Amino acid sequence: MLGKRTRSASTRFHLVLIKPSHYDDDGYPIQWVKAAIPSNTLACLNGLAEDARQRQVLGPAIDIVLHTYDETNQRVRPDRIIHRVRKEGGRALIGLVGVQSNQFPRAVDLARRFVAADLPVCIGGFHVSGCIAMLPQMPPEMRTAQALGISFFAGEAEHGRLDRVMRDAWNGALQPLYNFMDDLPSLEGEPAPFLSPRHIRRISGSVSSLDLGRGCPYQCSFCTIINVQGRKSRFRTADEGRSSMK
Repeated sequence: MLGKRTRSASTRFHLVLIKPSHYDDDGYPIQWVKAAIPSNTLACLNGLAEDARQRQVLGPAIDIVLHTYDETNQRVRPDRIIHRVRKEGGRALIGLVGVQSNQFPRAVDLARRFVAADLPVCIGGFHVSGCIAMLPQMPPEMRTAQALGISFFAGEAEHGRLDRVMRDAWNGALQPLYNFMDDLPSLEGEPAPFLSPRHIRRISGSVSSLDLGRGCPYQCSFCTIINVQGRKSRFRTADEGRSSMK
């Protein structure tokens, strides 16, 4: 989804949100003509980003342009994204979102291309949040990625946290780590997840994402939900759920 491009290049900010796929046994990114399920994280962050754009969080003079990609059902070509950002001008933030452990190597490989082009990159998702929550120190693959200049986001992006990362990227002051694992937000009153029709058409059954609640009170040993999203159930109101389906 692309925002309106109405201002000069010097006042343009590109927010590029990419949900990466993962590699098969031969080292190729796994993709489908239509994915089985939509990316809830991509939908959530797109909704938050659209709300931030409308609120003009970078100031009324800055035009925020949104670009969203789901690599599970479309090709992501860093060279084309880099070319577009440079052609249209302005500053940018590349967000690798919803990254699970099996997707982390692919996310870092994509991130390398953008870092080499001097575009700031931030990776978030269950791998980053889970490692921060459960391990005494960052695992080697995260330390290696951080040494490349890649930033990490642990936790959830509501309550203005995406705003903060966007402002830091605009000001050239992206932090190595944003850690919100000890402060999980309420979902009430937060922007609803949103995917554009071009994304929904690439999902089997043309379905989208609602994200009505997070967290779980149970302690199943096989699940990392309680470590990443906490043991307290947080949810949107019924009215918000109905509104998000309109």
